[in-house]
Amino acid sequence: MQTFSDMQRSITYQNALSNLFWVVAFGIYSALSSIYLFLPPMLALMGYLFYRSLTRNDLYSLVIFSLMLLMIEAEKGYWFGSSILFFTLISQYVLPYLEQTMRCKLCIKALFVVASYFLFWIFMTMINGIFLLDLPAFDWHSFLYMAIEFALIAMI
Repeated sequence: MQTFSDMQRSITYQNALSNLFWVVAFGIYSALSSIYLFLPPMLALMGYLFYRSLTRNDLYSLVIFSLMLLMIEAEKGYWFGSSILFFTLISQYVLPYLEQTMRCKLCIKALFVVASYFLFWIFMTMINGIFLLDLPAFDWHSFLYMAIEFALIAMI
């Protein structure tokens, strides 16, 4: 029997296929979250994954999570690119300060979830106020979304 010591399995396309699967699954989930109000839009989770891929300099994951953030924007009626701009600003200015002052990773994740919803609402209110449009709604569902997404981010 002949052995080929220089042959290896190529798994270069495994990450591309798994990320493509996650984009399709998130597209289906996004449609379901608009029908059922108890399902969160995963804004904080996608923002956290965007931040993590930004700090790891992983361009491929950054593009995938940017697409998912754009799907959230299209679903919820936000401005195009507003969540990407918001999470880029948060990851450049707010999170380095939090990481310097706090050592508790779980506390930083909890503050990230709260900041994702409250500060994004303030950010969208300012943008809509500049263009004299209706203000975005913030209701009690947001607190349920924060609790669910904090549990998911804490597991990561």
